[in-house]
Amino acid sequence: MSRPTPARPVREPALDASAEAPAPTTSGERPDATWRAHLVWLRTRLRSRFSADLADDLAQETYLRLVGRAADAPVENPRGLLMTVATNLARDVFRRDRVRADYAARAPQAYAPTDAAHHTAEDDFQVREAIRSLPPKLRDVLLLSKIGGLTNREIAQRYGLSVRAIDKRLQQAVTLFVARLRD
Repeated sequence: MSRPTPARPVREPALDASAEAPAPTTSGERPDATWRAHLVWLRTRLRSRFSADLADDLAQETYLRLVGRAADAPVENPRGLLMTVATNLARDVFRRDRVRADYAARAPQAYAPTDAAHHTAEDDFQVREAIRSLPPKLRDVLLLSKIGGLTNREIAQRYGLSVRAIDKRLQQAVTLFVARLRD
């Protein structure tokens, strides 16, 4: 009687190692092992040009983009393709960051936080008077929400009203309050 051969343990391939057995994709196919074989090289090259975090993100995104390529399309220079895709992805990241920075620079300063030292006693008096001039049911909801920190649901339970009614009262109170401050 022959002895049964023990089953070999299945090794999960690491993304940054040159694995011989590529990981399965969601469609059940196996990605091209060529991309995995060059992933360490790509990360090393990207880390020499960018920060470690950005390099890792770019390498992962590059890998994900190329794994989905059709297997019937042969690649003559896989490292060149990897570097081209990674460079284009980096360019997109920097372009997106530049657009965000330009937008932030052009954003109106009205939304910038104000310094408390710029408030005067006159400003405080105007705010108090605007609050006092509100109808009591609107004033109470505004104060409980903005000063008391209660949620609209908690205020509704306190007054025995619906949350929608509190939403409407709060909206009316804020609109009237802002209008009175502008006068």
